[in-house]
Amino acid sequence: MNGRTLSGDRNQCAGCREYFNSSTAFDWHRTGEFSCDRRCMSDGEMRTRGMSINSAGFWITKPYAKYAEEA
Repeated sequence: MNGRTLSGDRNQCAGCREYFNSSTAFDWHRTGEFSCDRRCMSDGEMRTRGMSINSAGFWITKPYAKYAEEA
């Protein structure tokens, strides 16, 4: 078990098996045209887009300013 709990808006992608803190973060990790070349982004692509993994192990769209300043 990985210790991550899916509750509220948290979810796991059936394609890449990554965990996301929100539907927005999940949507951000998908790229390409629907019914053509839609795919999951790699870890590097997500990081380039500004996404990061929070302390609970879920991908987020961007760190909260409060915590980003402390890092």
